[in-house]
Amino acid sequence: MTKLTTVLLLLLLILLTVPAVALEKTICGDTDDRVWSSDPKIGRAVKKIDHNGGCTLTMIGRQCAISAGHCKNVLHFAEFNVPRSINFDAQHPGEEDIYQIDQDSIVYNNRFGSDYAVFKLLPNKQTGAYAGDRYGHYEVATKKPSKGQIVKIIGYGVDSDGTDHVTQQINLGEITDVGTFRSLLYHRADTRGGNSGSAIILEENNQIVGIHTNGGCRPSGGENRGTLIAKNKNLKKAIQSCLGVQ
Repeated sequence: MTKLTTVLLLLLLILLTVPAVALEKTICGDTDDRVWSSDPKIGRAVKKIDHNGGCTLTMIGRQCAISAGHCKNVLHFAEFNVPRSINFDAQHPGEEDIYQIDQDSIVYNNRFGSDYAVFKLLPNKQTGAYAGDRYGHYEVATKKPSKGQIVKIIGYGVDSDGTDHVTQQINLGEITDVGTFRSLLYHRADTRGGNSGSAIILEENNQIVGIHTNGGCRPSGGENRGTLIAKNKNLKKAIQSCLGVQ
């Protein structure tokens, strides 16, 4: 097998393992600086338990979680404590770390600049525990962040490394613009397909200020984008409603 054939097969494998809507997420600069992480509050959303990747979700309460609206088709199961992949083959946790997403609870929008999903996770079928009780949750910021603040993106993006592929990784970057166009937040943290739905978290206080949704970074510049919570009334209302009836 030639080197070119090997590269083409690898690219095809990556394309087949992640929903097409998530493939445009991009790396800022010349190198992919994401590193492996193990934040228990960040889960992987999949349509079926045996699926090889999906989107990212973040716990914001005992039952409530957030992701991207364009991830709606994979918001069926939430996986936590996700194992490392084996030769690009996604591994799945035990039943005690898999939660069904309550389909009737999903509130979402998938328009650019207003791309979000808010929903509840049902108690674990094996343990009866709520995900937020077991793994913890992040707080959602009520104020708009500022340009220049550092944010972290944690999620389950694709990777050219067969072990890191669709497993949890983290990268930090600065906010480059806030809310000048619709309810968009621009940042320069590295992301890839599968990071859709990752919470945009302020490094200084661990509060969520947005939801990562779109790429735009390139080696020579650019920036990635997400939905800014503070300027999106419908998203704030959905979060408050979900948290208010836990």
